[in-house]
Amino acid sequence: MVDLTKVSDSIDGLADQQIKAGGIKLTPASVFAIITFLSTVVGGLYGGFVMYQKIEEVAGLDLGEYQQAMDVMDAKVTGISTKVEESVEYTRDIKNGLRDDILGIEKQADRVEDTVRSIEDTVDTLLREHEAKIRTLIDAADVRFESQRDRLRTSQDAEMKELEARLTKKLQRALDNPLAN
Repeated sequence: MVDLTKVSDSIDGLADQQIKAGGIKLTPASVFAIITFLSTVVGGLYGGFVMYQKIEEVAGLDLGEYQQAMDVMDAKVTGISTKVEESVEYTRDIKNGLRDDILGIEKQADRVEDTVRSIEDTVDTLLREHEAKIRTLIDAADVRFESQRDRLRTSQDAEMKELEARLTKKLQRALDNPLAN
């Protein structure tokens, strides 16, 4: 005979496979997905912060001071105009190089932002897929549980009817023959 208490306890154990945090029940898969999402966001923010620092560093350069120094040198040394012209050209090259560097940093920041958005979309999709799979597993477990419970009820009903029939038969025999006792 099947022990209904053991069967019920083993089925109830399936529902206990959750973690409770802050009043919210989470499965190990959803905890892993949340940690992955948070680490992606924090990594993206850190990358953006580093880029921002570099942009601020480059933007903090005062090109006006360099130009002013060149003008002072030009005024003092009128006989060496070719060297001053070379210096001005070199300063322009530096300025153009810095502009190109800033544009490159902006492009990198845009790529990082696009990557973070893509990763967020992927994580959202994975979360939805895993949630659907978990719901399917829970529904399948519910169906199996109901089936098992119905089978046990049917088995119990049959055993009870058989026992009732035997008791009725013995009682009837005892009533039919009162001298046998």
